[in-house]
Amino acid sequence: MRAWRQTWRGAAPVICGVLLAGLARATELRVERVGATSQGFLYVDYRLESPFEGKVLDAIRSGLPSTLIYDVEVWRQRSGWWDKLEETRESQLRLYRDLLNDQYVLASREEVRRFADLQTLTQAACEHRREYLRPLSPSKPCYVVITASLAPLSVDDLKELEEWLQGTIRGPKDDSRPGGIVGISGTMVGMLMSMSGFGRVSVHERTPTFTPDDVRLAPIVTRHAPPAPALPSQPRTPHALPDSARPAARSRP
Repeated sequence: MRAWRQTWRGAAPVICGVLLAGLARATELRVERVGATSQGFLYVDYRLESPFEGKVLDAIRSGLPSTLIYDVEVWRQRSGWWDKLEETRESQLRLYRDLLNDQYVLASREEVRRFADLQTLTQAACEHRREYLRPLSPSKPCYVVITASLAPLSVDDLKELEEWLQGTIRGPKDDSRPGGIVGISGTMVGMLMSMSGFGRVSVHERTPTFTPDDVRLAPIVTRHAPPAPALPSQPRTPHALPDSARPAARSRP
């Protein structure tokens, strides 16, 4: 019995590690709804869940700059023919950890934002995303395919990121700083990539088939959509009584 207990104590950490690894969530792209605004413009709501796991998480925390790309394709469904690609668009986000300031940076062509931790960056980059669609044939069946890809930055991407960051920093350009604003050279990026084993990760998701006219009447809500928030309960107002039903006021002696 003593030998068995010693064997269990030695194996317990390994077994627990395997169980925890099995519980790790996989990256998943989820479409929540296809809806229309009050002006009739169609949109798709979606989110990327657990984008930074395993080797990807280690790479991000080590400071390896990465790019997150969302590809949106609008297809028109045709019977007896190949489906027709109506529209495609792409949005790119650069993200990295600023090790000197212990901040996480999310950059695009339009803006650069800084976050105190990876969780808040994830919320900004991956949750509550909405893509508006261009006008489509009102009665033609369509569907949307969304792809999210995460990969380390190439040397060219790193230079582009430096240009984006330069636009947010006042004062003359400081070329003397090693590695530029990010502080990481192209050689260092290659070393981090080889050490982390982080490659390109992609996930896909497709909306249900819909027609624009039907969506304008009622949105398509998938099982992945969060429940609608409950309306606050209103206090019940007692019904006003007519004067004839009111109790007579007592006169004071």
